[in-house]
Amino acid sequence: YGCIIASILHMRSAEGKRKAFSTCSSHLIVVSVYYSSVFCAYVSPASSYSPERSKFTSVLYSVLSPTLNPLIYTLRNKDVKLALRRLLPSF
Repeated sequence: YGCIIASILHMRSAEGKRKAFSTCSSHLIVVSVYYSSVFCAYVSPASSYSPERSKFTSVLYSVLSPTLNPLIYTLRNKDVKLALRRLLPSF
């Protein structure tokens, strides 16, 4: 992923960068949500272990990521973006 971002940043045209980031951003968001929750679940120190926290983090990466996938990928659709802007004009 780092190589992809580096190659996008080395593009000369601003329009090309924008298109490439808009294409890759939804996938990068999904991957980031998944790996950050997995990272938090398995890298926390043993001294701060609690069963409740373990349950929460396992639910986070096993339920939240697959639930958010359709929403994140749907936001690439221009019609959906337009409808959301009409629904939420302050954003």
